[in-house]
Amino acid sequence: MNNTIYSRICRFFNDEHIEYYAALPFCECEIINPKRIGNFKPQSAVAFLIPYYTASYDERNVSLYSVSRDYHLYAKELETRLLQHLDSTQHTFRLFCDSSPINERALTLKAGLGVMGKNHLIINEKYKSYVFIGTILTCAVFQEDEYTVPVEEKGCISCGKCQKSCEFLRGESEICLSQLNQQKNVTGEQLKTILSQKIRWGCDTCQQVCPMNIDVCKTPIPFFYEDTIPVVSKDIINSMSEEAFRQRAYSWRGKNTILRNLSQVEYD
Repeated sequence: MNNTIYSRICRFFNDEHIEYYAALPFCECEIINPKRIGNFKPQSAVAFLIPYYTASYDERNVSLYSVSRDYHLYAKELETRLLQHLDSTQHTFRLFCDSSPINERALTLKAGLGVMGKNHLIINEKYKSYVFIGTILTCAVFQEDEYTVPVEEKGCISCGKCQKSCEFLRGESEICLSQLNQQKNVTGEQLKTILSQKIRWGCDTCQQVCPMNIDVCKTPIPFFYEDTIPVVSKDIINSMSEEAFRQRAYSWRGKNTILRNLSQVEYD
């Protein structure tokens, strides 16, 4: 049995139901936050996709990514299991999801794990744009044939439907709805905009109208089926313990922000 470091990472991913991943030399990475690297000297990078789609939840009032518990918790648990699986004192491994010192999206495209949509989301062949991007950086050097040959960035079919559905993508608004409803401070007009929407946290419009997202496959990862809350209410938020609230994607802005967004829940 092949027992190289990368082959062990591959077996780990297979056990974790993560299907899309690829390794590249670290020199192929675009560093965007050198401080996060510090004295660490990575030699290899592994890009991987975490699919999160579990159902459409047509009656939901939060974005699909936030129906489940916060995916950052999953990433932390995944890193813990990875380090246990590798059990290496010779090499350092760091797993990132959103907080990587490198441009994760660029690496994912270079690794051939998806194409870039006009809505700036990675679109995978199986799990479409309903994926989170993860990276593993390590000081280990993999075997030459274990590295993926970098590919040129590819785009979507450019139908324009996502742009037609979104003022921000059309260039008619300076801020997207998802960014707006996650702001702590908003104007009266901005609040009216938030309260006029069915979705009160995040936004999935550009994903829902995308023809490349048709026939999306559900995630095989159990974490995203646990403790789902598709319809959030003030009563649900107020009844949560601090520990339970911290496990939701909307907790990073504090209770006041999500409660503000739910201040009027009468929508058609």
